[in-house]
Amino acid sequence: MKKIVLISCARKKENKVAKAKDLYASPLFRLNYEYALFQDPSKVFVLSAKHGLIETEEEIGPYDLTLSKMSKRDRLAWANKVLGNLKEKCDLDEDYFVILAGEKYRGFILPELKKYVVIGKHLGIGRKLKFLKEKIELEKKCRKVHEIFNSLKRFCFPFDEKRVPENGIYILFENREKIYGWDRIVRIGTHTGKNQLRSRLKQHFVNENKDRSIFRKNIGRAILNREKDSFLDLWEIDLTTKENREKFEEGIDFDKQKEIEKQVSKYLRNNFSFVVLEVSDKEKRLELESKIVSTLSLCDSFSPSERWFGNFSPKEKIRLSGLWQINELYRVPLSWEDIELIKSVSRK
Repeated sequence: MKKIVLISCARKKENKVAKAKDLYASPLFRLNYEYALFQDPSKVFVLSAKHGLIETEEEIGPYDLTLSKMSKRDRLAWANKVLGNLKEKCDLDEDYFVILAGEKYRGFILPELKKYVVIGKHLGIGRKLKFLKEKIELEKKCRKVHEIFNSLKRFCFPFDEKRVPENGIYILFENREKIYGWDRIVRIGTHTGKNQLRSRLKQHFVNENKDRSIFRKNIGRAILNREKDSFLDLWEIDLTTKENREKFEEGIDFDKQKEIEKQVSKYLRNNFSFVVLEVSDKEKRLELESKIVSTLSLCDSFSPSERWFGNFSPKEKIRLSGLWQINELYRVPLSWEDIELIKSVSRK
């Protein structure tokens, strides 16, 4: 599956022959194009009222034509021409289309696409400009966060815990998950107790107890859901309390549970690596953890690959966010001041 971006042309143009990406001079087109590049697309096309489907590097001259002045019949003929060109260059059933185009440009095209998203739908020009500026800011922050954390010392299992700080935020990467050419972050976590970071990491990678690590529990959920195993219902039960142990222990196959725990450990140890941002202050740790999660989940280009194991999760928030967590999503993102703090701490 490829990601294809479609941008509608603009009335305001440079008065010279130029590449399509440079010819259209309106603020909206320029923001649409900047946003498009952050999506790491396989291809970006411009929907031109005169030329139909054109590539951004294609040179064309200025012209005075818009779909808004065309009849419905002419717009349909134009759309059919565009769709014919798209079929030559893309797979309309399998490719994913990001649409940055007005209703008249997209109206007859969308019904022929199977997978797409329309960005800024129903927004007027002013609100759309503001919306795109905010989206681009998030994209820049998401990219910067990945740049910083991909530059830090990487730990893999088995790791020397003495080389891990006692307090901080851990950032997890998963094999084969990429973004911007770097490893994609798939989980952010921390700890509440003083000097408990090493212990927290052991709860994920070493101690085989899903009720002490929601991360382990989520990996187990994906394993069981992938196999359509009915044991998933029993895996959900938290056995940390005496009341629950007395209530459910007779109905649980603990040999099966141990087997799943071993599968979880194997997957974690073979597929995850992590870096650590040392932060001693508890409140600052929790604040930064929440903001990093929110920044990534709010970023449109932050999406998992089709082969990501999290796609097997029964938890919709995990599948949609691309993160192995369901808390702190879509809240307050990092400020640039926060990112500067992360950058300065990471250099120590």
